[in-house]
Amino acid sequence: MVREFFFEQRNHLFTALVAECHDVLSEAISKHGHAVLLVSGGTTPAPLYEALSKSDLNWKKIKIALVDERWVDSDHSASNEALIRRSLLINNARNVEFVGMKTAAATAAAGQAETESRYQALPQPFTLSIVGMGIDGHTASLFPHAPGLAEALSEDNTQLTAAIDAIQSEVTGPNTERLTLTRNGLLKSERIVILFTGEDKLAVFGQAQQPGPVEDMPIRALLNQEQAPVELYWAP
Repeated sequence: MVREFFFEQRNHLFTALVAECHDVLSEAISKHGHAVLLVSGGTTPAPLYEALSKSDLNWKKIKIALVDERWVDSDHSASNEALIRRSLLINNARNVEFVGMKTAAATAAAGQAETESRYQALPQPFTLSIVGMGIDGHTASLFPHAPGLAEALSEDNTQLTAAIDAIQSEVTGPNTERLTLTRNGLLKSERIVILFTGEDKLAVFGQAQQPGPVEDMPIRALLNQEQAPVELYWAP
């Protein structure tokens, strides 16, 4: 079951989620001596990251890594790493240890092994993963029917990361070559937060909660499992 938290205003959502992230990360540091926060790109979570960067967390004990990445250079406008550096790795979090996905390899498929090694070196289970959802039902870069999706979603795939070549659409934009956490990688989290806004996406989420092929709406891979607790944070 997904725990759902609905807010009338986005600023109320971000205030609540910043407090929740602070508590979850602080508890992990107290219990394990470290915390691992996995974050997604996009404009929606930027206010969360900016507010979280000002918190009084013990950032020296926290590692931050990406949920997914477009295969573009880190100075590209579409780079998730660039967004995280602008919005989260600032203020009190400016010196936090960050693990990116992009390598010097020419393709995501060629770079996957190096990125996999980086992620396998992170302490597991991951403390908290923050993901979004598109109007096509994708999460991370697990896009419907994309080449590489079946392997990334396979319960037998023990890899944390996978290369994906999304089918180009208005949702994907031109940068279809991606590296993403696999189903297995996402479910290595002690907690998963799905964050999105808008009535249109809420309707899509309702569809995803109904029975149907995971390949049609890959976010179902998170909704139809009992390994990791999942929470939805939503506002109009």
